[in-house]
Amino acid sequence: MNFSKADFIEKLRKNREKIINQWFQAAINTYPPETARILDKSKNKFDNPVGCVTKQSLEDVWDKLFHTLGHENRKNENIEQKEINQEKIEEALDPVIRIRAVQSFSASKAVEFVFELKGIVKKIIGTSLNSSFEKKVDEISLAAFNRFMKCRENIFLLKATEAKRRVHKAFERAGLVKELTEEQLLSSNNKT
Repeated sequence: MNFSKADFIEKLRKNREKIINQWFQAAINTYPPETARILDKSKNKFDNPVGCVTKQSLEDVWDKLFHTLGHENRKNENIEQKEINQEKIEEALDPVIRIRAVQSFSASKAVEFVFELKGIVKKIIGTSLNSSFEKKVDEISLAAFNRFMKCRENIFLLKATEAKRRVHKAFERAGLVKELTEEQLLSSNNKT
């Protein structure tokens, strides 16, 4: 059964909670089973910070996605507002992706949950997906990958700076070099 674009968007609006809950399940199911059970168990942000951050991040992404889809049904709307703002999507994804970047996820596994959204929506609303919706989910997936790579790059730079700091301290204790400032350490990272 196919719906008009307006009907499709209305179905998405009505099923928001169900879609987000299943998307959250797909995201936490990328963890080992015992970890997934823990992440799903408590809704308290102090008992379960990773689960709560993941859920909040998915809600933020969904709301931004839905907002852009809603704009497509309005007349006289500026075309730029139809596009997903990659920067805002990356900001919404940042908390969940940042957590995954420090864990043992590969890039593909870290962003795999985003692609699950297509199947979840198709299953819940019982129709083929609107091409605009599919394209926007793909854009979100790319934004998730970009954010993951930025986080991994930052982790690498932090590790490199710390390694340089340790080596320099060892040389300093041996009297082979003088003390470097934080700015000198950071600027040496930018040269490499």
